Amino acid sequence: MSVKDTDKIDGMGIDEKTNTLVFLITDPFTWVIQEYEHLKGLQTKINNYVGYIESKGYRSVYQNREFDRFRIEIVFKYQYTENCERFLNAGRRQLKEHHIDIQYTVANSETE
Repeated sequence: MSVKDTDKIDGMGIDEKTNTLVFLITDPFTWVIQEYEHLKGLQTKINNYVGYIESKGYRSVYQNREFDRFRIEIVFKYQYTENCERFLNAGRRQLKEHHIDIQYTVANSETE
């Protein structure tokens, strides 16, 4: 699964230390061609994750578990663009009030 599979969750797990439910998005695509379409797919995937969180869809997996926070972690195979970084930071600010954080990195890199 990947960012192209907008209706699927790539991965989900618990950060026990912070009682955070963590969602994974993997993005194996380059940014060379069709940046707009790439961003649009990423936005759709993030929106679907937020909808899943808001509807408590995760309870089908974690029935009786309550979480303090939620985090969407995006792992890019290739360096993201400036537009992508601006988009993710804007999303991070908007979702903060819902206790949802967005973190992102490039595989084998410490960029965030």
